[in-house]
Amino acid sequence: MRKSLALTLAAAALTLSAAPPASAAETLATILFGHPSEPGIAVIILRPSDRDDRAPSFYRHPSPSTLARAQDEIASNAVLRASLDRRNIRPRNVLAVQTAFDGSKIVYAR
Repeated sequence: MRKSLALTLAAAALTLSAAPPASAAETLATILFGHPSEPGIAVIILRPSDRDDRAPSFYRHPSPSTLARAQDEIASNAVLRASLDRRNIRPRNVLAVQTAFDGSKIVYAR
């Protein structure tokens, strides 16, 4: 039993190592889990039915000035705009953009 298990594992390892990589940037992690989003940009989707504390109330129900600041941030930041585009989030659905102490962005969207 142990011998057959060891042979099976060895055959599987040889089969996996013999396969050519999909591209130079592909690794096992990117094949299994996909490419990570931009570092420093987190998106929190807020739905009207959510009653949890994932976001403060002033981000769940933003004021007109908060919405205007979020739209200005999206308009002036090409990386943020591209990240939202890749995630299929329209800029008009962004409720607020928060900048953390380390410079990363947290985007609250509906």
